[in-house]
Amino acid sequence: MRTLLDKLNSYGKDYWDFTEYRDKKALIKYPAMMVAPMQEQLLLDILEFDPDIKNILDPFAGSGTVLAAGNNLNLNTYGIDINPLAILISRVKLEGVPEENIRESIAQLKTYITLFLGNTDLFEFTNIRKWFREDIIADLSILRKAIICEKNKQIRRFFWVCFADTIRKYSNTRSTTFKLHVKEKEKIETMDNDCIQYFVNKVSTLYIDYIKETDKTNINLFTGNSLEILKNFSDNSIDLICTSPPYGDNHTTVTYGQYSILPLLWIDLNDLDEFDVTMLEKFTAIDRMSLGGHYNLEQFEVEIVYNDLIKEISEKKAKKVVYFINDYCKVFEELARILKKGKRLVLTLGNRRVDNHEFPFDILNDRLANRYGLIEEAKLTRNIQGKRMPVKVSNIPNLGSVKSMSKEYIKIYRKN
Repeated sequence: MRTLLDKLNSYGKDYWDFTEYRDKKALIKYPAMMVAPMQEQLLLDILEFDPDIKNILDPFAGSGTVLAAGNNLNLNTYGIDINPLAILISRVKLEGVPEENIRESIAQLKTYITLFLGNTDLFEFTNIRKWFREDIIADLSILRKAIICEKNKQIRRFFWVCFADTIRKYSNTRSTTFKLHVKEKEKIETMDNDCIQYFVNKVSTLYIDYIKETDKTNINLFTGNSLEILKNFSDNSIDLICTSPPYGDNHTTVTYGQYSILPLLWIDLNDLDEFDVTMLEKFTAIDRMSLGGHYNLEQFEVEIVYNDLIKEISEKKAKKVVYFINDYCKVFEELARILKKGKRLVLTLGNRRVDNHEFPFDILNDRLANRYGLIEEAKLTRNIQGKRMPVKVSNIPNLGSVKSMSKEYIKIYRKN
């Protein structure tokens, strides 16, 4: 009898690379976004062999790629992310905008922008002029005021995500990194300011892809720490878990928080899901509160699971890795608890380099799966094509900059 593994392997060499994929209609270029058609194909194949799946969970939802794919397949969705901007993007992808209002709202938005030109107080937050030129602050303030005037919350959220992308594009931060680094003075001074036109064009062209009828599925999104939120899920309650977990703490891998903080400071908090607003007090707060970032000294109960995996890493660097592993192991334990028996956990993951040594994250997940009664059903290897990852990572003394990962693994485990 044909198995899921047979089906996944039938596509041929390099199929899972999705080399030609480019997300030209992205609402916002969020860091390390998953490849949408790859995840969609995975879900289709899994559903073919298990048509009884009714819900899907992504505990590290990011910009909602997996959740959107699951929603399109009429699955009830559960998504968790500590980053309020990620949850906002996910919500827009899942809920969309109402067809009966959106065109009129865009026309009204343009009218408001015209009315507010030269008639709007500058928006302010601490050090805003470090990150934005004065004329750009003025134009972004007009856009912000116009968005707030929109009465439909779904449409406002759509506008906010387009606005967030505009903020990133016209800020004084370098586009070559997700960390906050001010551009050279000359580049700031010579940057064209057409941010109002950019925003209006984005809204006017992308709305068509987000028109949705009344959703027949349940959408459940949570902003906060995955471990704490997962504790509220019942045992054996989830049919399918599909995610791309972080490969390490945000500070030393992908700084999602630093990428998101400037947009979050502009967006009206009333249109974001409830979250810990202290995350906005420091530019590094979101990353510090993420897995491995808060330096929790409480150890995972079985360090033997990973001790040999970090033996080549220097003691100083290994400490940060251990903080992340401890947090991740606790999350994995919760995922195994809430997954129904006979159902699948699908992970898209990679092995980062630390201290110029590869940390075998795939092996760690194999050991955790074995510990909690999950059997590996399939493993696929793909070359990273479309993810927005830095080409180079941290500098190593005497070696210079080290290349980031070029391959990912798709691991599918099934719970006994």
